[in-house]
Amino acid sequence: MRAGRIILSLVLAAALCLMAAGVRAAEVRGVTDTEVKIACLVDFTGPGKYAGVPISDAFKDYVAWINDTGGVNGRKIKLIVEDNGILPPTTMQAAKKVILKDNVFAIAFNLGTAGSSAILPLCEENQVVMMPHGANKVFYDPGNKWVFVPHTVQFSMACRAVEYILGKNPKARIGMIYQDDGFGREGLEGATAAAKFMKSEIVKAMPYKTDTIDFSPHMSAMKEAKVDWIVLWTYLPQSAAIIKEKVKMGWDVKLISNNTTGVPPLFGLVKELADGYLLVTPYAPAHTDLPGIKKAKEINKKYGDFAKQLGNPMYPDYLYLAAWGYIAATVEGLRKAGKNLTPESFVAGLESVKDFDMGGMCPNITFGPKRHVSSFSSLVLRADGKKMQFVIEDELKEPKTPQQ
Repeated sequence: MRAGRIILSLVLAAALCLMAAGVRAAEVRGVTDTEVKIACLVDFTGPGKYAGVPISDAFKDYVAWINDTGGVNGRKIKLIVEDNGILPPTTMQAAKKVILKDNVFAIAFNLGTAGSSAILPLCEENQVVMMPHGANKVFYDPGNKWVFVPHTVQFSMACRAVEYILGKNPKARIGMIYQDDGFGREGLEGATAAAKFMKSEIVKAMPYKTDTIDFSPHMSAMKEAKVDWIVLWTYLPQSAAIIKEKVKMGWDVKLISNNTTGVPPLFGLVKELADGYLLVTPYAPAHTDLPGIKKAKEINKKYGDFAKQLGNPMYPDYLYLAAWGYIAATVEGLRKAGKNLTPESFVAGLESVKDFDMGGMCPNITFGPKRHVSSFSSLVLRADGKKMQFVIEDELKEPKTPQQ
């Protein structure tokens, strides 16, 4: 009888443990046995609004494909796309909504450097993994448990830009026009570090506010400083305005910019005047015949609107492909986290992603316990004004300037 009671007690204890485990699993925000909620925060209304549609298109296509092929560890992904207006106050509003109201498990994409920095404490407090686009150096040096970047950060791209210039002409006089926020200042920091490393300097640096449209004072100051290269850490409308101002001045100064401006709509804004404009980016142009881009196009044809999206020469394809890298990294991290999905297991899952194949679209994705930024490498692209497309000018390279 006593032995029977002991056995019964053990059985009851085991049942209670299983029930408790079930309750704990049910209490994981944004996770059920059949679903996991993730958010994509993009700009539809602010200074980066040209990016919102292609980024959300990529997320929708990839999630539809994953869900149609069985989901991740038995769970379908529920995607919540939210307008963050790219600025810190509006990004905070969007992050609070998706975390505290929509109860998402993770933020798989947040557009904007300054906004990402603003919401980081909220993500830490609620144990929400965030993947920022436009990430800055602090996210890998010293790094943060809850931040993963499957994309080259602005500091590294700015280093690459300056190293490219000085590799062509060690005596180049370099100026810089940059947005006066976390995004632009990160670019300035990288450019300054690379110039110093290459035993040169940025001879003139001028910030601008996000709503600036007149760059004649900036360009006049650059000309007075006798620069022959200008590094632009700008968004698309500002780059277009600077290209027009350069032509108006009849000045043959060379321009090199960042990944956010490498989109076909630049040609819509300045047409053939874009010819020769350079930029650094980790993503190859969508017109190239690479396996990863072929796969993206196949999925876009099935789940998206190919004629208006990747089949349209004027579609902002770079932004679509960049978002593709983020959702691919998220899904691989979810897979490796296993069935018992928690914030901690997701972090561990992401940290175990090694050399995830991106088919040449961009550097393969690798994270680790001490590596939450996948790559420091970038391509250099050149605008071909006749073909109205970007072509690869210099292959993927990692900056020589120390990144940590």
